[in-house]
Order: sequence, then structure tokens, then C-alpha cells
Amino acid sequence: MTNEVIIEDVNIGSVANVKHKCSFKELNSIYERLENWIGKNNFISEGTYHFRFDSENKDVSSDNILFELAIPVKKPNQDENSIKIVQIPDQDVISGVYKGPYFNLPSVYGILEDYARKNDLAPMEYAKEIYLNDPLDVNSNDLLTEVQLTVFEFHPENIQQVPLLSKIKRKTVPKQKMATIYHHGFLEDVYKVRLDLIKWAEKHDIEVDGLYFQQYPEPVGTPYRGMVFKVGVPIYNDLKEDDEIKIVEVPEHEVLSTIFKGPYVSLPNVHRMIVDYAFENDLELIDFPEEIYLNSIFDVGCDELLTEVRIPTTDYNLNKNIQFEGEIEKKTVERHEIASIGQVGSFEKISQIKEDLFNWIEKNNIKTTGPHYLKFHNHPCSLSPENISYEIGVPLDSTVEDVIKVIDYTRHKILVTKHNGPISTLKDTHDFIKNYSKENGFVHLDLLINTFVDKIPENHEDDVLITVGLPVKKI
Repeated sequence: MTNEVIIEDVNIGSVANVKHKCSFKELNSIYERLENWIGKNNFISEGTYHFRFDSENKDVSSDNILFELAIPVKKPNQDENSIKIVQIPDQDVISGVYKGPYFNLPSVYGILEDYARKNDLAPMEYAKEIYLNDPLDVNSNDLLTEVQLTVFEFHPENIQQVPLLSKIKRKTVPKQKMATIYHHGFLEDVYKVRLDLIKWAEKHDIEVDGLYFQQYPEPVGTPYRGMVFKVGVPIYNDLKEDDEIKIVEVPEHEVLSTIFKGPYVSLPNVHRMIVDYAFENDLELIDFPEEIYLNSIFDVGCDELLTEVRIPTTDYNLNKNIQFEGEIEKKTVERHEIASIGQVGSFEKISQIKEDLFNWIEKNNIKTTGPHYLKFHNHPCSLSPENISYEIGVPLDSTVEDVIKVIDYTRHKILVTKHNGPISTLKDTHDFIKNYSKENGFVHLDLLINTFVDKIPENHEDDVLITVGLPVKKI
């Protein structure tokens, strides 16, 4: 083992993954099975084998270790309706079971959002609808739908004392082109991405009079709880995209807007003030807050920073006569696995997607643990029907083993060290990197990833060179 530890920013992408109880000497046969599955299903291997297991209090000589074995893969010309199996972490939700026709569900979202606001909670994602019965079996007035919003606690202090340079008002933002960078990562990445975009703008003689920032919900099943955000700058001529910069056309839209003077740390309070204003004036917020930085922290002090805050909005017709089965409640949804199919477009394909999903589940003899759901990745009112992004999914029995799954991983930071020696001492390397993480202000996010450098072990006493990685974030 070496004492050297480095930190890397990696993006594994997709992996073919299988769980199996066995000993180290059986790993080769499991890898062979994975390779055969990859070829049979028209995937391409993109990296080195790696394995994960919980090394706490485990005897590595055991014949009954539960391993997760994986190979990074990609699929050429992948069908957008391909089925993904991902792991959802523990999360807090507010939930209400609504009784009645589906066309009233947008009002249920509004009631849940109002409940969140009054209880110092903030939504992290868009709505999830869980269908507890079937419109083919019951009358529309007897349909039962659980609606969930993932939330976090939000305690804004002295909201009314936050100074605004302008009153909150509704205005129309004209259609415009924007050069954008989308990034998956953590808070410390924001300034670097902003600087990258400014350098790109200067290279193309673009005057930056306001830099745009917007944070989004995380992609479904993201195992690393980082941020997903967009940084953008308006452009007024035709420029080509490159690997990082995407050119998008933002349509004309309505927003609630105000200008705030002061430190960025107070911006969540400004967001909350706009949310309060929307509910008081019967307006619906249909996207996440957008911040436009009108000057730079490199030019002025924190108290002199100018930020325009916008939230897209539309007229709000809340049906207050909604029937709930029981009370709206906050609850914790435990970590679980789901099988899902994503779709961009109108809702016309829902029946076919649902049928494809359940046919696949039946074909693979997979057990489900609950009813199917529909989850939005943007607000249904924020875009035209052909651009609505949603998924249909179903929770799975996490105890199922030996089913090969394609799992998506997003970009994350990882502490890396090397293990050089017998498998029987691998736990020492694991303990070392976990202690290093704790002593240097990191928190680990998932099981350790072990990647073979030279050979696959036949048993726990074989000397092997293994790269050990620990997914982390900085506290």
C-alpha cells in the first residue's frame, strides 16, 4: 500500500452492473458473464473492471461476500426509450394522496408547494405522481394518486429585512440566444465554470453585461448528491458550439423579477420573497430561480454586488376543492432501486412506454415493490408539449441479485490511492483512505470502487495492484 492520495474529478458515465454473492476466486467467472452480456446486448466496454463491497467487519476469505461488479459501457445509437435501473438515495418528501380525476393534479402540486412554503421546506425536484389504482378499473372520481415533492429544510432569516433595489414585478423576457455551460458538480465548481464562460466570451468579442446562473434538480438516480447547474451569457450573432459551450434559443417568457444589492449568501431569501409574492398574487412559478450577476465580486465588495433574480411564472388557477385521502405529510423515502424509461415529448406515448417497461420486468423475472409512477424533469407548463421531459418507472426489490443492470453515474470527486499486496489486506487500504477522508474534511458518498490495474485475483492471498477510489464531497 502507498500513502499517496490524490483527488480526481471523474465522470464514469454508464456501467453494466451485477450483484453476486461469491468468493474472490469466483470473480473471473462473473466478469466473463458480464462481458458476454455486454456483447449480446450491443454495448461497448469503455473501461476497466471494478468491484465494490462493504469491507466493514468482513472476512475476505469468505465464500459469501456480496459484491457489485461493473464495467463502464456505452451503447451506440442508444434508443431514448432504453430501460435504466438506478438507485435512489434516502430523501425527504411531502406527500398527499389525491382522490379524483387526473386533470386536477396541477392544483395538487400547488397545494403541496404552498404546504412546503408554510412549513419552511423548499422543493428540490419536480412532481412525482404515483398511481395507486387504474382508470380502467374505477371511475375517474375514485382515482387515487399519491403526489410527492422532494424537499429540504429551509429557514430564511429576516426575510422582510432583505433590501431590494426594485419591487418584485412581472415582466416579459424577449426571445434570445444564449451560450451556456451545463455542469454536474459541487458548489466550489461554480466560479470556475463562470470564468470558463467569460474567457470563451472574450475570445469571441462578446461583451458580458450579465452572467446567468440557474440550478436544476438532480438527474434521477444520481448516486452522488452534487449540483446540476447552468451558466449562460446572451449572444447576438451566430456562433458554433464546442464540446463545453452549447448555444440555445430561449423563447419569450414571463418572469417575476427583482434586483437585489448585497452578498450572494442572501439570495435564497430573495428567492423566498418571490415565492411568497407569487402565491399572494395567484401566480404559478414554473421553473427554478435564475440569477443574473450584473457586476463581479472581483470588482466590488460583497455589499455592492448587484443581482437580478428571476423566476418564470404563469397565471395560476388553483382548485381549492381538492379531496385528499388523509393529511398532507412530510416523510422519508428510504433508499431504493427503480427501473425507468425516460421520454421527451407529449404524453401520447405513455401507454406504450408503460407496456414496454412491464414487459421487460416480466421477461427478467424482477420483483416490484409498489405501483408505477410518472416523474417530471421540467415543469409541464414551462415548455411546449413536444419538449416536456418525464420518466415512467417502478420501484424494484433491492434484494434481487444476479440481474445485470445498466446504471448511470454522473460526474463526482473521488479520493484515489493504490493497494499493492494480497487481497487479505485490502481492508487496511480501505480504512486508510476513509480515515484520510475524515481527517481532511471530506464526507464519503458511496462504497469504495476497486479497479484492477494488472490482474484479477484468484483468491485473497494473491498479490495484486488495485486502484482504490472513494467518492467524496468537501464539507
